[in-house]
Amino acid sequence: MELVEAIKTRRSIRQFKPDPVPEELIKEVIETALWAPSGMNTQPWKVIVVSGEKRNEFNATIQKAVNHINERLKRLFPEKMQKRIHGYFKDLGGAPHIIVVVVAKNDNIKQQETEIQAGSALMQNLCLVAHDKGLGTCWMSAPLWIEDEVMDFLGMKNEWKLVAVTPLGYPDQNPPVPPRKGDPIIWIK
Repeated sequence: MELVEAIKTRRSIRQFKPDPVPEELIKEVIETALWAPSGMNTQPWKVIVVSGEKRNEFNATIQKAVNHINERLKRLFPEKMQKRIHGYFKDLGGAPHIIVVVVAKNDNIKQQETEIQAGSALMQNLCLVAHDKGLGTCWMSAPLWIEDEVMDFLGMKNEWKLVAVTPLGYPDQNPPVPPRKGDPIIWIK
């Protein structure tokens, strides 16, 4: 798959087949994603793969996130969509794996922002490479609302900062292409 095609055809997948992804394939996706840029080549990240029984325990922790975003959901979405979102959080679409990207904590705010950007670049790479390999992902922001609980579960609360969470598995849906919104390009000449 060409890069531009991967960018334009990648979708957030919210329904997965139950088949586990072979560890070698997950490793290949992550190792490729690790080629993301980072400020001064610090590579300040860790990638955690949660599978099996621990995946179910972790999902229970992530379910709590939806309670933190309930008011926002009510403002943004009709009731039918809110129910779909709550349903998704019950089992993350049945994905057999959950991927978590964290970066080193840093007391310097600007350095922390730089490291979060690097971790975000890694996650974007991961989503694109997974798509190229026939896998689905759904970059989730809600777990950021319960970062302490997520990091406690992972045993990484003190030295690491949560950047991103995505389920990973074989897609069991093919969502339509959503339209791009507005005109986000500003030219200064």
